Amino acid sequence: MRPIKISPAGESRTLTDAEALSLINSAQWYHSFQIRPGITTPGVSYFDAPSLADSMGIASDLSGKTALDIGSWDGPMAFELERRGAKTMALDIQDPTRVGFDVARKIVGSQVTHYEGSVYQLPFGDAKDLDIVVFKGVFYHLKYPLLAFEQISRSMKIGGHLYFEGEGLLNYAENTKGESVTLDFESLLNSDAPICLITPNRFKNGSNWFIPTPACLRVLMQVSGFDVVEIKYYKGDDNKSQRLYGSAVKISDKFELEHPFY
Repeated sequence: MRPIKISPAGESRTLTDAEALSLINSAQWYHSFQIRPGITTPGVSYFDAPSLADSMGIASDLSGKTALDIGSWDGPMAFELERRGAKTMALDIQDPTRVGFDVARKIVGSQVTHYEGSVYQLPFGDAKDLDIVVFKGVFYHLKYPLLAFEQISRSMKIGGHLYFEGEGLLNYAENTKGESVTLDFESLLNSDAPICLITPNRFKNGSNWFIPTPACLRVLMQVSGFDVVEIKYYKGDDNKSQRLYGSAVKISDKFELEHPFY
């Protein structure tokens, strides 16, 4: 695994709209978000950070808190956490100079520190003893989601809050060939069975590996030292949209072992 690369914020100055637009046009964007009033980045995935933070239950005042945004990419959630008062860090496998993060940080005038690395490498540097972690749009892309939740837990204080969001097994499934299959989803969800699709990195033609039911996602967090406060879900009208989101609180530093010692 590559060493963590740290990208601290540089000196900031207020940019004109013309300077901001010039910088925006120099970057490649995934997230489309309002970077300042009247200026929106040209990404392919719309990201309304204030509304998303509210829907996940993140407090409007994070003064005195330390926060980490995992899977930050272009940074809209990290900048929103900072705007709400938290000392904020961002973590992503993407180089911040090759995506929009570095440009966005200059335009916003942000002091968010960017770490280029993996969630599996937590905790490190200042990314430890965290009050708040946002883990949005990541866990289903990972080969080792349980390890990810354990490492996140290791980076947090007892009483720290984890806010999560991602693909869930609610109303759509595929076989290993990527073909849609029919399941009795109502019975599956009512059973509260901790079931997960394990796919060969191609679910919905994307880099997706693990698609958990709400019960499965709950177990992943519980065995990693968390008490799950709530898991909500969103199902779209297209019968393929299926997202889980909610929050959990770290209550323990003790994790379940793979096998007991004798």
